[in-house]
Amino acid sequence: QGSEHNKHPDSLALASREEVAGRIVKVIREIRPQVVITHDSIGGYRHPDHIAVHNATVKAFYAAGDPSRYPEAGEMFQPQKLYFHVMQRQSLKIAVKLLPLLGKDPSKYGKNGDIDLTSLANVDFPIHAVVHLTKEAIEIREKARACHASQIGGPPQSRLLALINKFMGQSDQYMRAFPPVVSRRRESHLFQGVL
Repeated sequence: QGSEHNKHPDSLALASREEVAGRIVKVIREIRPQVVITHDSIGGYRHPDHIAVHNATVKAFYAAGDPSRYPEAGEMFQPQKLYFHVMQRQSLKIAVKLLPLLGKDPSKYGKNGDIDLTSLANVDFPIHAVVHLTKEAIEIREKARACHASQIGGPPQSRLLALINKFMGQSDQYMRAFPPVVSRRRESHLFQGVL
């Protein structure tokens, strides 16, 4: 997060939100998804690129259905739902309590020591959907996560944390941003109510 790469003029974090949103609008109009998913407003763990993607995706979600916005990006299309992936705060709270017992500082987590799990554990977003994952989906997610070894990915820092990740990682949580939530009942999949 505090990496010099994030200060580079060509980094996503410093890119024009308008330009990034325009690129996302083009993809939305080409693929025509019913549901769009992005990071939560703090980028999961306050990663500047993830926050930039969140901001641009929210802008693009609404702009994709407006023919006056980004006309060069193709025929307008409005997805039906927008979700933000939300980190599981319960697992973060457990990790914050256990890491000191393992001699680790939860405010300096990750390969670069720049992820503050203590502050993240105190951020609460409403959870509107909990999607239980198949074994195959978990394996794919873990392979993808391992590709980001400089961030949260790579092997867990202890066997105990690996066990917590395995137990808590059986589902993904989402906050629904659009359409507005009117029911207290949590959705079990993201295509619930999609036409």
